Amino acid sequence: MKIEDIKILPCYLAHPPRTEKIEQKEWQYLKSGMLEADIVVDIQGTLIDGYCWYLLAKKYELTCVPVRCRRQIIRASHKKGGKMYAWELPALLIGRVSVGEKLIVRTSRGIRTVTVAAVEEYNPEQQIEPVRRAIRKKRKGAAA
Repeated sequence: MKIEDIKILPCYLAHPPRTEKIEQKEWQYLKSGMLEADIVVDIQGTLIDGYCWYLLAKKYELTCVPVRCRRQIIRASHKKGGKMYAWELPALLIGRVSVGEKLIVRTSRGIRTVTVAAVEEYNPEQQIEPVRRAIRKKRKGAAA
């Protein structure tokens, strides 16, 4: 996508990323270019995620950047009837997860297995809690 076509919300402009975060992304950029970039836009071209990558693209005067548009989250619980939490699916799992499947996720208490109760399209306006990212599907036959 052309960098000039990406729309930036005022909240991003008002709250620039931490210097350490920019330096980490810049190190990744210098190592492998935009291969690791994760710039997410909505269907109108408004930036949803990846502001650091956007700023680096501007700094290095890139004219086009890789973007992705679709994001999905799962609603899942650690045990049957337990509290529901939300995790964002990594790009490789989008469209490939079903209700009832077990996924490996990162939680505040470490790596855990959860059972998927719902798969939804990501809508940042409806999110109440911060969304964490799922890691991978649980292998069939692997111990819980």
